[in-house]
Amino acid sequence: MARSPHSNEAFFREVDDEVRREKMTVAARRYGLIAAALVVIGLIAFGGWLFWQHHRDVRAGENGEVLTAAMTALGAGNSAAAKTKLATLEQDGSAGYAALAGVLQADALIRDGKNGDAATKFMAVANDAGAPQPVRDLALVRATALAFDTLPPGTVIARLKPLMVPGTAWFGSAGELTGLAQMKLGQTKEAAQSFAEVAKDRSVPQSLRGRVAQLAADLGRDVQPADSGRS
Repeated sequence: MARSPHSNEAFFREVDDEVRREKMTVAARRYGLIAAALVVIGLIAFGGWLFWQHHRDVRAGENGEVLTAAMTALGAGNSAAAKTKLATLEQDGSAGYAALAGVLQADALIRDGKNGDAATKFMAVANDAGAPQPVRDLALVRATALAFDTLPPGTVIARLKPLMVPGTAWFGSAGELTGLAQMKLGQTKEAAQSFAEVAKDRSVPQSLRGRVAQLAADLGRDVQPADSGRS
């Protein structure tokens, strides 16, 4: 029996609806699995992050213990034991602890009278882009001070220029070394200005302010150092 046009339309609509339902079912299954997979991946990633955090904290604690042991050994005069621990820490520790280990190794070299090797070690820390900036700045000042007599004055000035910012941690030392290098170049006016800026900075230790104020006075610049600050 032939279907009427209306019946045919209803039939095709039912078929079309059934096809759509089937496609939606397949899509739901497919994307449901994808969504479930994303949730699993997210949970795995979160678990990995938690594990990394825990591992980092544990490692930091271990690095701190090694550093403390090395400092204790240095204080007791056991340089051999200290050097072994510091070498291990520099090799296997985190960036911060490795940098501190490098600084302490350089200090140990100074105690052994090896100032040239110490300056090289300090510069290695200063040039380490992965090390914390405060440690790099400390190492740069120490390296420059140790090698001051052998460095061209222009090199000293260029090295310390980033630290020549009043109020910052190493401004006092950088300013004094910069002024001395300027004196070597015969730049007495610039040297007096460097000394004067340090003398007026209350964040600089008082003993250093007094010293550079005298240097400024010797160059004809009368400066009254700040009368309070760190001692």
